[in-house]
Amino acid sequence: MKKKLSTANIIILVYLAIQFLPIPLMVFIPAEDRIKMSLTISLVTALIGSIIMIILNMKKKWTPVNSITQGKSSSYGKIILWGVLGFIGAIILQVIAASIETAIFGVTPGSQNTDLLLDLTNTYPLYIFGLTLFAPIMEEFVFRKAIVTQLVDHIGFIGAAVVSSLLFALAHMDGHMLIYGTLGLWFSYLYRKTNNILTPMLAHGIMNAFASLPVFFPELFL
Repeated sequence: MKKKLSTANIIILVYLAIQFLPIPLMVFIPAEDRIKMSLTISLVTALIGSIIMIILNMKKKWTPVNSITQGKSSSYGKIILWGVLGFIGAIILQVIAASIETAIFGVTPGSQNTDLLLDLTNTYPLYIFGLTLFAPIMEEFVFRKAIVTQLVDHIGFIGAAVVSSLLFALAHMDGHMLIYGTLGLWFSYLYRKTNNILTPMLAHGIMNAFASLPVFFPELFL
């Protein structure tokens, strides 16, 4: 009998499809409209990907089955509390990791990836939904819930969190491995702390919203 794909594997495949689907579609768009249309397509595909992942998470029994996926979730009050605390912790950890990168590894401060996303949001304000909603939803489903639950029975939670965090850092591709790796570990901790993926999603979304404030309120950052 052919083995069925686990929920975790389907989530990962959906994420990869969403990342690459806009590329072939660009061929059919006139060059003068390509930038705006590419952002629109990326936003729509991210929305579709987020909806698919949420449905898979809610309607389908999550596999693989283990202590994390079968564990009891914290109350919504605790999830919200840890989501907010998670955001604060993420900001603190970013500052510490950035200082270490600069002092020890000579990495230039600032993130080209973040700057690019903020420029896109400034050009196309609707992209804020991708930055603060769809990206946190999909990335947390993939890098925390899917990858961690796939690996936890084989290498333990810490090992799974480390592998997930390294992949999370590589996926952002802007040279700040320590920052993204540290954030990945922190978000993994938040997931395990409450046994609910909504917790790191909240922390991640609030963090991205905070990073986008200069786009919408530039007078506060003069």
